[in-house]
Amino acid sequence: MPVKIRKIAALVLAAAAALLFPACNGNAPRNAGKKISYHLDADPVTLDPQIAADTPSLVAIRSLYEGLTRLDASGNAKPGVAKTWDANADGTQFTFHLRADAKWSAKKYGSVTAEDFVFAFRRALDPKTGSATCQQMYCIRNARKIHAGALSPDSLGVSAKDAKTLVVDLEYSFPDFPKLASAAVFMPCDETFFRKTAGRYGLETEDILGNGPFVIDGAYGWEHGKRLSLAGSGSYAGEQAALPSAVSFTIGGEGFDAAAALKEGTVDAAPVSAAQLDEVKALGCTTVSFEDTTWGLCFNTQSALFKNVKVRTAFAQALDRSAVLSHIPENASAAENILLPQTELNGRPYRTPAGGPFYLKQSGNAAQTLAAGLSELHLENMAPVAILCPDSANAKLMVNEMIAAWNKQFNDYFNMEPLTESDLESRVASGDYGLAVCSIRPADSGPLAALSLFTSASGDNPAHLRDPSYDALVAAAEAKSGNETAAACAAAEKYLNERAVFYPLCYEKSYYAAAKGVTGIVFLPFQNGIDFIGAGKES
Repeated sequence: MPVKIRKIAALVLAAAAALLFPACNGNAPRNAGKKISYHLDADPVTLDPQIAADTPSLVAIRSLYEGLTRLDASGNAKPGVAKTWDANADGTQFTFHLRADAKWSAKKYGSVTAEDFVFAFRRALDPKTGSATCQQMYCIRNARKIHAGALSPDSLGVSAKDAKTLVVDLEYSFPDFPKLASAAVFMPCDETFFRKTAGRYGLETEDILGNGPFVIDGAYGWEHGKRLSLAGSGSYAGEQAALPSAVSFTIGGEGFDAAAALKEGTVDAAPVSAAQLDEVKALGCTTVSFEDTTWGLCFNTQSALFKNVKVRTAFAQALDRSAVLSHIPENASAAENILLPQTELNGRPYRTPAGGPFYLKQSGNAAQTLAAGLSELHLENMAPVAILCPDSANAKLMVNEMIAAWNKQFNDYFNMEPLTESDLESRVASGDYGLAVCSIRPADSGPLAALSLFTSASGDNPAHLRDPSYDALVAAAEAKSGNETAAACAAAEKYLNERAVFYPLCYEKSYYAAAKGVTGIVFLPFQNGIDFIGAGKES
């Protein structure tokens, strides 16, 4: 199933462990001072950290800006703009002590201050901003109410004790907050510069003011749809000086051949498909992989037929699961849950306290359940049902097994509609479907990152679920702490399964490759970012 729908969700909890392209010689001088090239599959939508939600934007932002913290190769928080931080006894208040030498890339704007973070945080949560990622801030006191328009942004639990001391008050105990604070939406914003851009902040080179290790290389460094060229920032003085002299992003679409580009040397690192693994390894490339995507049978809960929970349940319970899963791709594994196996809560595996699996089991009563659902819809028969799926051999074989099971149970007509990646993503996003085999890809390793996708407020809700009861379950989970959080998340997870919103099929891996001799690139799988600050390259 090579086609992948990339869903970017609002972050809620801390990022998972990062992956590192190993530095065989550490940060050896002979590896430093080189230009590193990486491929983006599309042009960044915006380089505004409070707005950005797409992967190309988030990758570029991590080089142009720096938050309170960065993440190391193990996913642990290390100093960013904050040189140190401390917490109160119950983990509900964090005090960040900012570096004296943290500067904006343009000298006239001077030092990065605690007020720059206060402004950024308030701006992200202001409903007028329209941030797609600010839900990750809901752990901050009053954040949810501010985003809902019930409170002023000034009431947010964040304050500048002085120019270099930021205090963050949380709604509940959250010891991993420093990890979360490395995400893009938490990065600073200079209010004076922001006002000057008059609504164009982050859209063009002249409308970008960063504080990270790199800057856009000149007025023409960003050629939209073609390339984004970054040079080392002369104002950056972080804990680790940038090793590369420059970072260059090539920009291309679905026709990009990662293996060929790595072989030709036009890129130093790139995402690769499972089918290209042997080829890039033969080139001497270093590869990393991680399970980041759940594929499933998704029901459009707003469609005329599948708005009925009994109809959805019948379709799920009619499936011969073993037959369907016999066709999953080699780079995938059977999914017993919507949430990924490596989902973590407070640094520990989520699945242990949460239990499961919760997916609907096969039932011989599926036909009766369908009849009851059709009766509630005042329908005698179903209109022909089409199931959307990726145009790949494995996906089509899986769907054939589904259709066979439905024909057997329901004695009705069903057909398959294979689509390209972009067309499938567009159809699911627009709601122009009834049934679809598609994917979800949470933005971090916490359970709420995936569960929040299905809330009414989510812009990446593949099932288009609009269910106040489910929203309340997620809200309750966000407000819990400790073991209570696991139980609350499990209740929301059960709800999705029992009401047949998304039927899990398989987990899929993503793969990334770095060319021979390229070292020190840190890949942050659940923040859709890549840290190039320690990247080196042998001559």
